[in-house]
This record gives sequence, C-alpha cells and structure tokens, in this order.
Amino acid sequence: MFNIYDLTQKDPKTLQERALKLAEEAGELAQAVLSVTKAPGSAYKNHSLEDVREEAADAAIVALAILAQASSSKDEFEAELNRLMADKCAKWQEKLAE
Repeated sequence: MFNIYDLTQKDPKTLQERALKLAEEAGELAQAVLSVTKAPGSAYKNHSLEDVREEAADAAIVALAILAQASSSKDEFEAELNRLMADKCAKWQEKLAE
C-alpha cells in the first residue's frame, strides 16, 4: 500500500520513535479538528477541513509504518493489514448494530 513497507525499511526510526511521532501527529490532528469546530481557545488557528484531512493522512501513514516495522516481511505486513482492518471494522459494525 503506497510503498509504506518499503519506505519504512529505508527509514532508520526505531519503533519507539515512530510511536512518539504518531502521538505528535495525533496532536496535530486534534489541533486541526478543534480549530475547524471552533472549540473554545482554538478557533484563532484558522485550520480548514483540508488541514484535517492532511493531518489524518499523516497520522495514518505513521500508524501504518508502525505496523510495517512490526512485520517481518512485506507479505506479512499486507496480510496483517488486511486481517486487522477486516476484524476491526467488523467489530465497529457490530457496535453500530447494537
């Protein structure tokens, strides 16, 4: 998927560094969402929905890089990504059906 596995292998970050980067990206996403929704104290930042989409993509890429680094091969990464997404979405669907 978008060469994420290959790019992860070329990037020397440790798993810990990636996890911290994900926390940073999640914070940037939260900041953009707070600004767009005009949450008290955040509206002045003037973020747009485009900013929200970009920050969501950044967070998703880092999360996928963590999954890639925790996989022993590209095939395992792709299989685990498909398995986990199917499982997690099925659980989400079950929750919505309750």
